[in-house]
Amino acid sequence: MKNMRLFGWMKRLTIFPKLMLLFLIGVIPSFLVSLQFFQNGAMSVRKEIWGSMETRVRYNISSFEAEMNRLVRLHELYALDDDITKLSSMSSILPYYDVMQMQKRVQNKLWILETSSLYVAHAKAFIPQLNKTLLPLTDIAPMTGNEVEQLKNLNKTQQSPIAFWEGKLLINTINPNPNYVSSKNVLYILQSELDQYKLNVFLRQMLGESDEGALLFTDKQDWYSNAGSLEDSALDKEIMENAVLQAEPTGVGRSIVRSEGRTFYIAYERSELLKMTLALYVPEEKVLGPLHRYRAWFRSLFGAALVAVFGFSYSIFRSIHSPIRRMVQAFRKVENGDLNLNIKHKNNDEFQYMYGQFNIMVGRLRQSVQDVYHSKIMAQQSELKQLQSQINPHFLYNTYYMVHRMAGMHDFENVERATKFLGDYFIYITRNAVNDANLEQEWNHTLSYLEIQQMRFQSRIEADVFYQCEELGTLRIPRLIFQPLVENAYQHGLHSKTENGRIVLTLVNRLEENAVVFSVEDNGETLSEEKIKALEKKLEDSSFGGLESTGMINVHRRIRLRFGEKWGVRLEKSVLGGLKVSLYLPDLFHEAEGE
Repeated sequence: MKNMRLFGWMKRLTIFPKLMLLFLIGVIPSFLVSLQFFQNGAMSVRKEIWGSMETRVRYNISSFEAEMNRLVRLHELYALDDDITKLSSMSSILPYYDVMQMQKRVQNKLWILETSSLYVAHAKAFIPQLNKTLLPLTDIAPMTGNEVEQLKNLNKTQQSPIAFWEGKLLINTINPNPNYVSSKNVLYILQSELDQYKLNVFLRQMLGESDEGALLFTDKQDWYSNAGSLEDSALDKEIMENAVLQAEPTGVGRSIVRSEGRTFYIAYERSELLKMTLALYVPEEKVLGPLHRYRAWFRSLFGAALVAVFGFSYSIFRSIHSPIRRMVQAFRKVENGDLNLNIKHKNNDEFQYMYGQFNIMVGRLRQSVQDVYHSKIMAQQSELKQLQSQINPHFLYNTYYMVHRMAGMHDFENVERATKFLGDYFIYITRNAVNDANLEQEWNHTLSYLEIQQMRFQSRIEADVFYQCEELGTLRIPRLIFQPLVENAYQHGLHSKTENGRIVLTLVNRLEENAVVFSVEDNGETLSEEKIKALEKKLEDSSFGGLESTGMINVHRRIRLRFGEKWGVRLEKSVLGGLKVSLYLPDLFHEAEGE
């Protein structure tokens, strides 16, 4: 009887309590128990393994750093050696016997340097005055001038005492130091080449388990050495990138990397002195080996969870699946733009309330879309008027002074030409009541502006014009969109040219793109690739609004407001050496014919 009452009470519950009850009864206990088992075991094993790995990494990177520091100090000591100093500066005036004795003593020191460390493969001293390179037991040809210059340049840029050059790891001591003395000649170069095989042996002695691996690499990642049974280049790259991205300020860290379906635990430490990082990694299956004894527990819990999930899923399918599927379909229709729909639910439960709220939301959304659409149209028209009013012919002041000077010199022929072009210019820009013009009218206005500028800068700048749009002369386009681009070239591209300046104007019809392209290019020498990218960023940023804009940005915004995101200004490096600004407009004539 009590069971009947319990089931009757559950049937009277709404969907949310039913779901909560089933979730608590079926999933949470099994999940928490299994999760606790695995978390405790995994945490314990990870701590032990990572602690051991970090200890080994810290010991080995410290010992390696100490050995490299000893070699650097030995280099510095030899740099003060009396024999090396005399051979590099006085060998030409010393007796031959003394020179040979000093050379032998230097070779003995090189032998000590080479044999005192496991990591030194070769030690040598290049002394230009002797015209030879000394080795511990012999001597060889001197370094070439190109090699010396490369080593000097390398010394200026390297941050670590160990340099990677032509596949070799080198410790170089150059006198005089190119970082402090800008001398073309060197007195001597002491050089120790590290044995990369011995470095690999050093990494291998760190390893314990068969699947462990070790990796030593530079900060620039231009050199690395790996050891272990895997030696996977893709894994090595993942480890190096991960160590750089997750590096702590102390240079010590741990991380997890996944490569080719396997997970690896990594402990690493960076040497600030050597600008190198030593990493030790081990597969996850080795780290979590002690957790295998928990598998039987997990299988039992997993079976119980499956039974609970099956009952839970069946209940969801009967109580929730159909209403949710209907609502998802309605959302997809709204996503596709269908706002004229109304959904209904038969049962008196939470879904009936959700359906009602959904219908209210769609109605409000439909009204909001209409309001936003009208507001956007009005805003675009308002901004277009404002952008047009911002265009200001700054060059007029200088042009008036030019006409004044011509009149003073009685150059009446050019005065007549200049005032004619100025008159045409004024007539065109003062037509505020008209927003559009024919393509030919806009082109002629631009030529009037160009003629005035050429009269001002005829001794400095040469202009070329190419017009290939005769059949599109009556194409309607926004006014005052060509002249600001030409003005930009004079003000920014050619302002520093005192002679041999050049500007080229081109208006062409590209039928394959259904586009009319007006381009202005110059041979200005002050515009770098970085500046071009900065200008392109400004153009993109201007597309998102903002009222403070002039010149080229102004034109770009107007065209996008009028014709859409596909059209507007594009920037590139000109073959003349300066900037090429291209304005893309839709060819509405041929586009209509194609349709």
